[in-house]
Amino acid sequence: MPKVVDILRNLIIESELNPGERLNETLIASKLGISRSPVREAIKVLESEDLVQTFSRRGTFVKDLTMKEVENLYMVLSLINRPTIRIAAKEMNARKRKELETLMKKMRKNSEGNDIGKRAFLARRFHRFIFEATENDLLLKIHDFLGIQQERFRCYALKAGTDVASAANSEHLAIGKSLLDRDPDKAESMIKEHFDKAYSRVLAVIQKEAKDSDSIGHSGETA
Repeated sequence: MPKVVDILRNLIIESELNPGERLNETLIASKLGISRSPVREAIKVLESEDLVQTFSRRGTFVKDLTMKEVENLYMVLSLINRPTIRIAAKEMNARKRKELETLMKKMRKNSEGNDIGKRAFLARRFHRFIFEATENDLLLKIHDFLGIQQERFRCYALKAGTDVASAANSEHLAIGKSLLDRDPDKAESMIKEHFDKAYSRVLAVIQKEAKDSDSIGHSGETA
């Protein structure tokens, strides 16, 4: 059975537990057939990953997705990925080339399909490969920490439809080619553009949901 923290993390990332939703320890423990103790421990991990917030006498809630948090995350992702991918491009040896080519082949194979989950998995694998290619363990730890938030926002952007996944996949393939070409300037430029577009995609979904919510509220007031 997956760890409790993995179960809850996936529910948050995939919006099964919505922003602002309260985590009921007793109910979660009952559904999983476990005691409340491992649920509490899992919540502590999720707090450290900035996925939930606990308020005194109120409980624990899934963190809201605010426009400021989106802006902050993608600014940091861009700042870290740009120098990282330059290193990765320069460090592309035969082994790394073969691994990237295999990964890109899978990405192309799934580019026309409707398996969003598979595309999301390959997207995660691609972004992690860039950091692995630097052979810098500290950079990889930073990626893994930020990657949890990045995956949450990526899944959120997919609410806009399969075209989002297709666009991101095309961007990943183009970035991959720049790595195979060992072109650090082009790789840096393309990764920056990729995160700029990813930021815009997530922001568009949040703004649309805020607008829809506001419209429903106004509709209720006039009824």
